Amino acid sequence: MSFSAERAPFIRDLQNGLLEEGKFLVRRAVLQTAKNNKPFLRLMLADASGHMPAIYFGTAPDLKRLAEIAKPGKIVRIQGIVEEYQSVKQIKLMKIESAADGGELSRFWARTPLSRRQMYTEMRQLVASIQANELKQICELFLKDRGFMRLFLEAPASRQVHHAYIGGLMEHTLNVMRSAAAFRKLYPHADYDLMLAGAFLHDIGKIDEYNFLVSHYEHSEAGRLKGHTLLGYERLTEKLNQVRMHPLTRAKLEHVVLSHQGKKHWGAIEEPRFLEAYLVHAADAVDSTQFIFHDLATNAQNRGTDSAWSEYNRYLGREIFLR
Repeated sequence: MSFSAERAPFIRDLQNGLLEEGKFLVRRAVLQTAKNNKPFLRLMLADASGHMPAIYFGTAPDLKRLAEIAKPGKIVRIQGIVEEYQSVKQIKLMKIESAADGGELSRFWARTPLSRRQMYTEMRQLVASIQANELKQICELFLKDRGFMRLFLEAPASRQVHHAYIGGLMEHTLNVMRSAAAFRKLYPHADYDLMLAGAFLHDIGKIDEYNFLVSHYEHSEAGRLKGHTLLGYERLTEKLNQVRMHPLTRAKLEHVVLSHQGKKHWGAIEEPRFLEAYLVHAADAVDSTQFIFHDLATNAQNRGTDSAWSEYNRYLGREIFLR
């Protein structure tokens, strides 16, 4: 396959029809069987502009060979047909080849558009505004933990759904903290210190949920077996055991972390049982969901679509209006 990286389009630019050459990062690869018992390889391909599903039909030996080439974290060169299937754009692959991993990582790995230095400074300022010494102390233990912060500054907030890029976890966490700070004026009866500490700590388990490398990230074994909520609770417990904290304050802070996803079927270990826990959950949900709306609109604008509606989004369970 003749290939030129300079000519290869980004995912955001793909239009229906023949894709003569493409170079993408494999985020996910699964061997599956269609309803007619025909085997196929399902991939999630990505670059810095986004991600797109792809499928390849072939014989069992051929698929097994290609599954070795197209492992998660590998970079592949492809040819195929960009098409719509059940209202979702995908690539029907004709060829898949291994490509060199080095030299072009900026093509495949998106970063937060914001300054991580400035976000870190603002985050420290918000933590400093906490008046309750025991809650401030637990937050500062994390801020002073260089190993933790090194991962926290780099980590994505998710694999695909929202803020799925380097620095995404910090960006999302800061937004949740900003919302908690705004709630202070809206709801003066709420415990500001508990909200802000909970907002800072709510997603700390995500640094253990994923293995994120220079060219890719994926769920860790612990992430698959426990999920980020329980992993975050374990990290919190380790730090809580280093400070003197009133038992009720400790229990409430733990509850904020354990309940921040809101519903058990969304991943919460317990559902919010008091106002501050609910407000942290609400701030978390608003920031992650607004990102999806904004991302769908941005992607549609980048593609130059004339449609008034976005593609179907399975996380929202609907299309969104673009005009």
